[in-house]
Amino acid sequence: MMNFVRRFFNRLIKSLFSMYSPALLTLLFAVVLVQIFPNGPIWPVPVFLVFMLIIFGRYMK
Repeated sequence: MMNFVRRFFNRLIKSLFSMYSPALLTLLFAVVLVQIFPNGPIWPVPVFLVFMLIIFGRYMK
């Protein structure tokens, strides 16, 4: 029974991590980018988002 509960929570955490991590990392990247370069370009944020989606899509299975 304990093994079932452990597998359930492990699967739940992996699922939530793979769904929300790219968005949270992109928001964090955007905030840090604006803090470091207030008048800097905004184009690295979507590039970072696409990169995160590719990385998480490939390695979080």
